[in-house]
Amino acid sequence: MDLIFTVIPPPAEWDSTKVERKAFEVGSIAKLLQISYLNIPEVIEEKSRGKRVVPYRLKVDNADFGRMVKRFTPDLEVILDKVTVLLPEKRLVDWLKRNSQDFQHVILVGGESSLIKYPGLDPIRAANIARKYFKNLYGIAIFTRENEPQRLLAKTRAGMKAFVSQIVLEHESAISVIKEYHKLCKESGIQPAKIFISLAPVSRRKDLEFLKWLGVYVPADTENFLLRDPKLIEKRSIDLIEKLTKKFLKLGSKVGINVEHVMYNNLQVAAYAIHRIREQNSWKSL
Repeated sequence: MDLIFTVIPPPAEWDSTKVERKAFEVGSIAKLLQISYLNIPEVIEEKSRGKRVVPYRLKVDNADFGRMVKRFTPDLEVILDKVTVLLPEKRLVDWLKRNSQDFQHVILVGGESSLIKYPGLDPIRAANIARKYFKNLYGIAIFTRENEPQRLLAKTRAGMKAFVSQIVLEHESAISVIKEYHKLCKESGIQPAKIFISLAPVSRRKDLEFLKWLGVYVPADTENFLLRDPKLIEKRSIDLIEKLTKKFLKLGSKVGINVEHVMYNNLQVAAYAIHRIREQNSWKSL
């Protein structure tokens, strides 16, 4: 099983010593769990989803945090997210040039809503530029989005080598999209890219509400299962991750797993989820 660990950069308001301690913690987890690939997202203030469940806090630049983590774990490969629609082309090129010196992997991320007019490039147009600087280009998959298999095919044509999905709490939509995507690739004579399916633990009701605010589809039976006993949310969340992982791994080499912590208080829980996954499945990094 191929695996990525996604870690949110710390708040920009933290002092440098606290940020460095967080980088050390992340690096230590990566060493302990023998993780080779760490994804660090660019967290922006999304405004189209209504009132936030959790207040937005400006984050440390993800590339700067990635460099800090690599000081403690030099062999760790860091994957950066970049929201390409926010930067005009010249500024995007500047960012690509500056960070391709230290990193080889980038996930090109689009906007939060198709109704918003952005100053920058969509991920496919950005890919045509980014391939000149980064060795490995990745994209985002959203299994509940309309025409997602066709979107993934277009991004594959643009040179994206893998996809990381939005967090999922059910398996049906993911499996359906992945199978259709592979069918389209076969019909087009294109080698399909691996899709990393994102899973995240929750420890409290607020965590689940935040995932829903982010646009994650939460089936009613899953929500009832997780919230039935407040003392068991974390345990049941880990159980759900194990159950979903088993279903996804039946797809074979088509997929990998990406584990995220989403909320700062869940970093160690996410690390434990990786440990549990690793115990139950043949495991390797990306």
